[in-house]
Amino acid sequence: MSDRTMTLAEAMEMMADAFNEPLENLTPDTDRDSVPGWDSMGALMLIAELDERLGLELQAEVSREMRKVQHVLDFLAAHGALSA
Repeated sequence: MSDRTMTLAEAMEMMADAFNEPLENLTPDTDRDSVPGWDSMGALMLIAELDERLGLELQAEVSREMRKVQHVLDFLAAHGALSA
């Protein structure tokens, strides 16, 4: 459980930064395959951002199973890191 949280907007911005993707191109329904920057390097950037900003440890195996932006949001919510 994280003692730090972020809003949905902040989470979306974090993913846009990690994947080097314009924010307007990302929605919860966006599929990993449609985001060129959501490759192995992008996944590592996301893992680092989650650790640095929220103190959350996202395992590489779990990261590989995430196919949509919503899966990342679900991970944040499950760890108490997504605020209203």
